[in-house]
Amino acid sequence: MQMQVLSLGMTRTASASITQALSILGYKNVHHGIQAISNPNDWETFSRASDAFFPTLPTYNGKPFGRSDWDRVFGQCEGVTDMGSFFALPLIDAYPDAKVILVERDIESWYASMEEAIFSTTWGWRADLIINVFGRLMGLTGGLTIRKIMLGYYEARNVSEMRSKARDRYRRHYAEIRASVPAERLLNYDVKAGWEPLCAFLGKPVPDVPFPQANKRKEHVARVRAKQDMFLKAMGKRTFRRAMPWILASGAVAVGIWSYQNQERVAMLLADIEAWGRTLKSAWK
Repeated sequence: MQMQVLSLGMTRTASASITQALSILGYKNVHHGIQAISNPNDWETFSRASDAFFPTLPTYNGKPFGRSDWDRVFGQCEGVTDMGSFFALPLIDAYPDAKVILVERDIESWYASMEEAIFSTTWGWRADLIINVFGRLMGLTGGLTIRKIMLGYYEARNVSEMRSKARDRYRRHYAEIRASVPAERLLNYDVKAGWEPLCAFLGKPVPDVPFPQANKRKEHVARVRAKQDMFLKAMGKRTFRRAMPWILASGAVAVGIWSYQNQERVAMLLADIEAWGRTLKSAWK
């Protein structure tokens, strides 16, 4: 399958809407970051790509990483959005025949969306517990990898530094792509313009359906929080079930020790229980 479209606007620039739009236009297997969540092989490839392309990472190795490597994730895709934006320039080189769509939004609006939907859900106590504790125990790598990608892309050591660098990285992202892609291969696109400019660029007829609006900020945050809560509850139940035999055994040992150390009090307690039983028995006669 031939890669035909690279939509390389940064995350939180209508990438989910573009994914749906391309699918409506007939492009097959348009890749969005949501797919990677359920595919460990994608995370492994993205992790290796980060080591190859992001020099500020402690794991950076600069090893060659080309078309055959990207095809492990995108080989069955005709379009790429969202996660691909972190690796925009390497993907432009790897798929030289693909058309490039660049969606840009007001930088302050973009930053506010990133802060609420990405930075605050990928870092924080919930994310730390899931990614650093339970994820490691279960061998899950997705959370660790997305953090690695973002730290490498933003050239940051932590999320605070990432926040401080985000706006400059945003500006550089668009400048680098515009400098790298010939004008005839590039569409600077505003989703508010609807189908016409997109279809004209791609050579597709305009569909008789409204242009999609997907993955609004509040919806994204609610979905992420719901998944995090579900994961934490599941892990809590799993941990409780595993710990229960130890809790019961420890309780039994504690009762045994207490009984041994308080034999006289135990004898008195048993005598009181026996007397109480006789009283109840006589009352019911």
